[in-house]
Amino acid sequence: MDVEDYIILSLSLWILVSALATKSVDVFLTLTLIGLLITLEVGGLFLSREQKEGMKPIVELLLIIFAIIVMKKVYEVLAG
Repeated sequence: MDVEDYIILSLSLWILVSALATKSVDVFLTLTLIGLLITLEVGGLFLSREQKEGMKPIVELLLIIFAIIVMKKVYEVLAG
């Protein structure tokens, strides 16, 4: 197995454990974003530029979703 295979395997395992451990979609998406960012930072040296560019839209989408989640929680605190 190549290093890229181990990186994908670890990220897949992280997402699977996150899905099984959480009951909320908000927490699952946040943990998925954290796992993806950690994987890109730690395994970035072993990934090609094309692979990093392929993951960029996913990270951007998850960041937008995370910002929406944070705004929703702030609104709940201020309204309640």
